[in-house]
Amino acid sequence: MIVSQNSVDAEVGHSAGGLISMTTKAGTNEWHGTGFYVGRYPWLSAEADRTTFSQNSQRQHMMGFTLGNPILKNKLFNFSSLEYWKVGYPNSYVNTVPTSLEQQGDFSQSYNIDGKTRTIFDPWTTQFNAATGSVTVQPFAGNKIPSSRFDPLTGALMKEFWSPNNPGDNITGVNNYKKGFIERYNYYNFSERVDYNISEKWKVFGRVSRYYTDDLAGNPTPLATTRLYVPTGSVRGAWQGAGDATWAVNSRTVVDMHGDWHDVIDAYVSTPLGSGGWSSIWTNSDWFKSYTSASTGVPLYFPHLNIGGAGFGGGGFYWDQRPKGEAFSAKISQQRGSHYLKAGLEYRKTYGVSYVSSTTNFNFNTALTANTFNNPDTLHLGDQWATFLLGALDGSSQMIGGPAPDPHMQFWGMFFQDDWKLSRRITLNLGLRNEYETAWYDPAHNFSRGLDLSQPIPQIAGNPPQMPAGATSVVGNNYWKWNGQWQWTTSSHPGMWNAPKLALQPRAGIAFRLDDKTSIRAGYARYTIPNEFNLSGFPGFETVSFLEPPYFGVTSYQNTAPLLQGVPQQTFSLPFPPSNPLLPILGKGAGTTVGRGQNGPLLWYKQDLQKAYNERLNISFERQLPGQIVVNASYFTNFGRQLYNKSLNNIDPQLQLKYQNTLNQNVPNPFYHYLNQTLLPGPLFNQQTVPLSSLLVPYPQYSALAEFGHCCAGERYNSLELRAQKVFSKGYNFLFAYVYIRERSQIYFNDQDVFSSHLRWQDSDQPHHRFSAASTYEFPIGRGRRHLNSIAKPVDSLIGGWKIVGVVTAITGDYPRFGPTMIVNGNPCSGGRNPQHWFNPAAFSQIPENTYVLRANPWQFGCLTGPGFFDLDATLSKSFKITERIKTEFKMAAYNATNRLNRGDPDTNIYSSTFGQALYQGSPGGTFGQQGATYGTGNAGRQVELGLKIIF
Repeated sequence: MIVSQNSVDAEVGHSAGGLISMTTKAGTNEWHGTGFYVGRYPWLSAEADRTTFSQNSQRQHMMGFTLGNPILKNKLFNFSSLEYWKVGYPNSYVNTVPTSLEQQGDFSQSYNIDGKTRTIFDPWTTQFNAATGSVTVQPFAGNKIPSSRFDPLTGALMKEFWSPNNPGDNITGVNNYKKGFIERYNYYNFSERVDYNISEKWKVFGRVSRYYTDDLAGNPTPLATTRLYVPTGSVRGAWQGAGDATWAVNSRTVVDMHGDWHDVIDAYVSTPLGSGGWSSIWTNSDWFKSYTSASTGVPLYFPHLNIGGAGFGGGGFYWDQRPKGEAFSAKISQQRGSHYLKAGLEYRKTYGVSYVSSTTNFNFNTALTANTFNNPDTLHLGDQWATFLLGALDGSSQMIGGPAPDPHMQFWGMFFQDDWKLSRRITLNLGLRNEYETAWYDPAHNFSRGLDLSQPIPQIAGNPPQMPAGATSVVGNNYWKWNGQWQWTTSSHPGMWNAPKLALQPRAGIAFRLDDKTSIRAGYARYTIPNEFNLSGFPGFETVSFLEPPYFGVTSYQNTAPLLQGVPQQTFSLPFPPSNPLLPILGKGAGTTVGRGQNGPLLWYKQDLQKAYNERLNISFERQLPGQIVVNASYFTNFGRQLYNKSLNNIDPQLQLKYQNTLNQNVPNPFYHYLNQTLLPGPLFNQQTVPLSSLLVPYPQYSALAEFGHCCAGERYNSLELRAQKVFSKGYNFLFAYVYIRERSQIYFNDQDVFSSHLRWQDSDQPHHRFSAASTYEFPIGRGRRHLNSIAKPVDSLIGGWKIVGVVTAITGDYPRFGPTMIVNGNPCSGGRNPQHWFNPAAFSQIPENTYVLRANPWQFGCLTGPGFFDLDATLSKSFKITERIKTEFKMAAYNATNRLNRGDPDTNIYSSTFGQALYQGSPGGTFGQQGATYGTGNAGRQVELGLKIIF
């Protein structure tokens, strides 16, 4: 396997710039192979996670073989490999569950971080003063909710929660349930390769491969089964076939042809509801039927309950991705004097049903039972369990329905490369590549081109709604635009956008040999980024991408009604009442009206979509030192031009700053029963009043609007790498590497930037320093070694053939990021640093109640990094020679051999009672890697494994 940071070979493409090249082994005229077993056992290893007391229960069995052999000598060869894993590894479940008193509605013993009673308020008593923007809400008497106020469904579900098993991390009782459990997965990988030498000029090979893995979480609750915790897992697997033919035309010219095919599955696994579906939950209503019946092929799970940020019930996310694809390439290479020339063509086709989506979710926020609905102090007031008991829902809960999309894409690439040896000391590399990829399309033309905001809506433009005086007094009479026609793909325009025909990628490199031991290399390469690699965030999506394309109109998203001056408009027992009924999903039958009437947010791709690209440059200096040591210094920089979103229907933050909480007042809805529901099919048609703020957008007939694919947002990446490496000789080798990284990109800093589409440079939150070292040392004792090389075989079998391998990784902390809901009024880096006080929480204060503040606090601070990461992995092995052709090797490996506790980032949520604390196991995250607690690596406690390998 070869990894290249910046290949200047024009043959390399369909990439953002990096290259991983892998070659499978082939059979020969000799029979050769291996067989191995590796196991991990609880009695060998340390506690998996000391911060959550995860039980030490790592069990891992890995076994497999490889076999290479001739079928016809000098002609036909075979190589097979099989690997199988059976793993049970420890995981931990940390959550907050209600106490027995809270289950009964008694919150008199529920405390905030200051040790005072966490007062709960009745959201249905909210009174809003439109003139002053002030809010008053009545607290529940005695801090207790009468049972008569319990929502019938959530009140019943409350009784199903299990009891806490610890007092919590602090006086608030947060994280009062912690339990280790076992996750299990199986994995196998099989590959078969056959090589055939047809003649001296023709050689072909074919390979077929299969891998499969499944994973299912255990049940950490004390209940055998419960609707409030449904174990989840996944199934992943693939079939792949590949073939290659090489024709040596003559001594100077070679033609190579390659083809491959793959069929992949990556699917969520959990227990769906029975045949009764949601009728087993909502026994007296089928309000959900229009969405569940439209979701053909999508299993129905218990809905996801987000209670104060903690998830219960269904998993909250579902995916079933089954992409397939074929590829073919051909190239010709020729040596012509001092020039080595290459030219080639490449074709790829990718397709397959792919469903990735959040599931229907119901959010029970602490804020609903606090003292105001605008910036409440949820650190001290309100309680998520009180909100849940009341069944109170604001406008953030969402129904999602619709079938799986079937995206298709085709790709063509072509290149020319000239590797020119100018002299004995200088080699020049020159190349040019072009790529063309179609826009994503669906053979049934159910994809969309998006919302055309240049086209008016004639019926509304000719008879505009009567906007309330509260709105016209703020923005005037001519602020609104009555435009918007949804455009579907068609047989004459099947793609979601107009694909650019040219994506030229010049490449250039030079290698200059200063002397026999010193060289300098430099390279430049432009890589246009395939659209399937461009990922974007948007509400309801994990990432907008080829595997999760926008499917609006066919898939529909409808939110519960927003609060009206702080008062909930629905409860869990009937989340979509007659004032906001769940509307049918019309698909292409909706025509140009998709999204109209504020029927959920809309996202589409810019029609003249440009390709994102990276300009990559590197220069390296390499010198061979005495002792077979090679030192290298490399500088790499990337100038990226990335795609970004534009929000087209936001309120101007300057209006929020000026009018503050008065924008939350209720006003008559100008779209209530306006014209007809065919023209205005969204929920806005049925609502008599709406918040004033919802009308102060350019297109009030729509919800949030975003156009993806604007170019270009800048990205700058710089790295300096220093490396020293000794090849294996005299019984040892080593590699030392240090990398310094700085990266920044253009982003939206705050709401004003989003409204104005203004990008600013922001430093990455990646760690800046990374060090790694690896070494192998063979003990010089035994037969064939420097010491005791003539000892008897029985003695050599005990003391000879020992080897030790070590790998060290050290990474400085990343830069924790802070949200917009706080004000910085001090130095976050002052004071000591320990897990209970990683930064100074007193440097931050909450935004005042009922106040809008435009973000001014930094995303991150140069003086504040998260916990660093250190890991030492070591292996001790011994080889035994059984015969001249057969030998065995025994090894004992220790991962995180020092049993170091590596912590994750501190809590940066100012409303959390653990704000400023780094309590749990983890590792540095940052933009390009999410932190977590992956067992079996340096994140976990020491893991030891034993292995045996036979080689012949």
